[in-house]
Amino acid sequence: MKLPLIISAALLARAAAVQKVCARQSRYNPSFIPRRHHQVIAAFGNPKYYSNKFIRADKDGVELKVPKFDVFFDELQKVSPLVKQAIHEENPGGIAAIDDAADVYKWKNMERHPNRLISQVDKIDNFQDHGVPLIRVRSSLRGPSKQRGIYFSELISTTDLRHKWDATNNIVETIYNAADLDDIKRFQGDKYGEPVMFGVGYVKTKQSVVSPREQMTLCGVQNFPSGASTVWGVELEEDQNHLFPKDQTKRMPRSTSHLFAMTMIPTGEDTFDVEYVLQLDVGGLPGWLLGPVVTETVKKMFRFAEKYCESGFEEGGELAKRLAAFPADEEESSPQTDEPIDEACVLDENRALLMPP
Repeated sequence: MKLPLIISAALLARAAAVQKVCARQSRYNPSFIPRRHHQVIAAFGNPKYYSNKFIRADKDGVELKVPKFDVFFDELQKVSPLVKQAIHEENPGGIAAIDDAADVYKWKNMERHPNRLISQVDKIDNFQDHGVPLIRVRSSLRGPSKQRGIYFSELISTTDLRHKWDATNNIVETIYNAADLDDIKRFQGDKYGEPVMFGVGYVKTKQSVVSPREQMTLCGVQNFPSGASTVWGVELEEDQNHLFPKDQTKRMPRSTSHLFAMTMIPTGEDTFDVEYVLQLDVGGLPGWLLGPVVTETVKKMFRFAEKYCESGFEEGGELAKRLAAFPADEEESSPQTDEPIDEACVLDENRALLMPP
């Protein structure tokens, strides 16, 4: 069974979070009025991340553009120490082994609480002159090791789970998957782990404090021999607009995921660290407003994740049921389909790789 992929367009978040920030701004600037933007905003992926090579999609006559894996993962390693650990270390040390003084870029630390669920939040304002911040959030969790990369990615990729902590999505649908992951292996080589997901998806958000947004993103999941996993994504270029769903003819303002990675590093038999890196551009929202919204939404995901991961150890727990749907061979990445599975065990099959916020 193929697992569709997609990154969410602006999962913007909780109206309360935005209203709180807007209210704060209004106290200091009485003339500030949050505006609704109705114009269509051009947004597309950075061409430096894309090659001119293509692979077959799972639908006849369709090809998917392939990223320049060396260029893309080089950038991810510069902004995410855990991505670098996953790629290069046989026994990565997780958050405890990170030396922030070795960062390639200059980050501004926003929060540091070593003993809390969210242990650290950093940002770079106007990263690469995109006008919006790059956000980095770190957390430590406890959860089963079986299929960890898959089940943790499903927190942001499965409609049923997603709606338990974020109800802002209107449409979540897979457009295309790679027809054969071996095609990806030939392009990426052996340096970046084992590709277990690769595809393109579309998301449209609901009306909230901003008008609906849409997004179309290329993304994937890589597993590594150490047990580490990285979920990655980047916005598709404008020359791939022909891939938009045929039934979505009216273009919405476009949101852009300039850079995204979520990396899980095992730190014990049942414990692991997560580093979540995201630069999201939601047309019409200034960086000073978007930063706190992105941060709070990612935090909300981690708060839900804490309870969800613990449920993997509970008889009848939500994650325990999900893990029972996987084959015993952990090399497999898809749930069993040869025997009926209790409906409660099966998450919505319309999976999509959704990126908060």
